[in-house]
Amino acid sequence: MSSSEVLKADTDIKKQLLETEVILLRVRQSRIGPGGSMLTPVSIYVTNMRVIYRRPIWVGLKSEIIVVNYHDIADIRLKRGVVHTDISLKTRFHTDQILVKGANHNLAERANALVQQGIRQEHVGQAKTRDLDSISPLGSINPINQQEKVGPTLEQIDRLVKLADLRQKGALTEEEFHRLKDKLLGPI
Repeated sequence: MSSSEVLKADTDIKKQLLETEVILLRVRQSRIGPGGSMLTPVSIYVTNMRVIYRRPIWVGLKSEIIVVNYHDIADIRLKRGVVHTDISLKTRFHTDQILVKGANHNLAERANALVQQGIRQEHVGQAKTRDLDSISPLGSINPINQQEKVGPTLEQIDRLVKLADLRQKGALTEEEFHRLKDKLLGPI
C-alpha cells in the first residue's frame, strides 16, 4: 500500500488493517449539502479484503467501526440525488445499517464497482473462501495455511461462528463440532 493511501485512512482504521490489506477507496460523507454531516461525517473504506465502515460519535472523539467481509454482503444500493449519492450496504449478519449519505457521485459509483468485484472475489490478494454449506458435517476441513500464526484469522472466526450455529440448530453433534473446530483452527 502506498504511503499516501495509508495517510488518507483515519488512525483507528489504520489499526484495523490486516497485514496484506490494501485500501482501494475511501468514500466520505459530504460535510455540506443534502445528507451531509458537518461535524461527524461517516466513511467507508473499501479494501481488497473487506469493507470497513466508520461512524464518528461524540463529536468525533470516538468512533464506531463495523467490519464486513465481502461474503457477508447481501446487497449494495446507490440512491442518486441531484447533488450527491447515498450508499447503502445490506449485510447478512449485522443489524446496524451501513449508510453513507451525501457521497460524491463518482466515488459512489467506484465504490459500487469495487464492492461488486470483492463479492465476486476478483481483488488481488483476496483469499478465496469456501462455502461451509457445501461441506458435510462429517467431512473434513483443511486448516488454513499452516504458517506461524498468532491467533485465528477473521475467516477462521467466521467459519467457527457458522459451525457453532450448525451445532446450536442440531445439525452437528457436540463431538462433530469439536472435531471440525480443531481441524479448522489447527495449531494456534
